[in-house]
Amino acid sequence: MNENILPAAAGGTGFLVVQVGTAGNAIPLSGAAVTIRESNSGTVLYELRSDRDGRTERVELPAPARALSMSPSEARPYAVYNIEVRLSGYEKADYQNVPIFDGITAIQQADLRPIPANGTSGDLTLNGGRRFEGEEPQLWRE
Repeated sequence: MNENILPAAAGGTGFLVVQVGTAGNAIPLSGAAVTIRESNSGTVLYELRSDRDGRTERVELPAPARALSMSPSEARPYAVYNIEVRLSGYEKADYQNVPIFDGITAIQQADLRPIPANGTSGDLTLNGGRRFEGEEPQLWRE
């Protein structure tokens, strides 16, 4: 199911594909449920499924206009979204503050770990592809 409930226009449009796999993404996983949410409100924007190659369809997401990234300023030149990936038999993975830029297709790798034989699951939360919670990705150094 693909539900498209986009927020008000942000001046530009970025794109996102989620690549779902296991074993360091060497093995694609089909049928994974992928939920894309607004970072601040948690509003669900898309609910997708990965295909036989482990990829979701490319979706459009609002992002600040590209012009904001052309020179230093206080304005953040990208939008951030949260992604949740679930598949039966695998631990859930959450990716927080995934950056989306106007006119760019971002590919978020989602490496799911099989649930161990003892059935104990330890869900994985990544922030912008890194293992830190509660901070936004920093794309430049001051």
